[in-house]
Amino acid sequence: MFWAYQDAQSDLQGVHDLGLRLGQLGVPPELDCDAVLDQWKSGLKKFDPALISAVCSYAGEDYGSLEIVHKTVGFTAPEFSAERVLRTQKVSDFARALDIGAVSCHIGCIPREPSKLAYQDLLDLTRVLCEYCGKNQQNFVLETGQESAEVLIAFIERVNRPNLKVNFDPANMIMYHSGDPLAALKLLAAHVISVHCKDAYSPETDGQLGSECLLGDGEVNLPAFLQALKGIGYRGALCVEREEVDPGKRLADIKTGIMRLKQWKAEIGL
Repeated sequence: MFWAYQDAQSDLQGVHDLGLRLGQLGVPPELDCDAVLDQWKSGLKKFDPALISAVCSYAGEDYGSLEIVHKTVGFTAPEFSAERVLRTQKVSDFARALDIGAVSCHIGCIPREPSKLAYQDLLDLTRVLCEYCGKNQQNFVLETGQESAEVLIAFIERVNRPNLKVNFDPANMIMYHSGDPLAALKLLAAHVISVHCKDAYSPETDGQLGSECLLGDGEVNLPAFLQALKGIGYRGALCVEREEVDPGKRLADIKTGIMRLKQWKAEIGL
């Protein structure tokens, strides 16, 4: 999982130097997709990685606490939704031009009660984005974490669009205290088309988020997670996501994560 910035060659060189052949392309809110399209086309032609999805993030999102997440992340805050729908459509067009077959995001915390107006608004908005991505021959992909698997699966069934899929992030389940990752994976298995290999610790106090950490050091049982992926027949990418702000430590942690994933895969025959 790496971010698209203004210098496509440097970004892609970094992925290449890690020995990786595929990944997810994060699209930051400040990126002018039209302005960088040609250089990303050129860079992808040179380095030839397989990009499985474009990941949207939005201006104004804040992950400081659960309360702030609910107010600022995704589409559940009315003051952000129209602007972010347009941005998601722009990213979909950018991804289509780069032959990327999926667009993913955090849509915000799905309300527990389907009768709430916010729930219906989110249903309608998700259908709009599914249909837009469908015209671009893409899946629209929701990332796990901000609600339980039970709430998410019910929402997916109500949206009722064949190209609505799931990017499964086990660490988010820990960070948001939203359920056991392995049980959630089993419930959502039919909809999972990509995963994040990420680790985390649970929140220390109510109302706070847990903390992300080096792969294998936290509370996600990664060998068991990989075994569960094997059990559901998952054959897609294992995308390492590390949110460390220090670039040097982030790179070192990614390298360690790759090494550990290779070891765990060999042990379970994945």
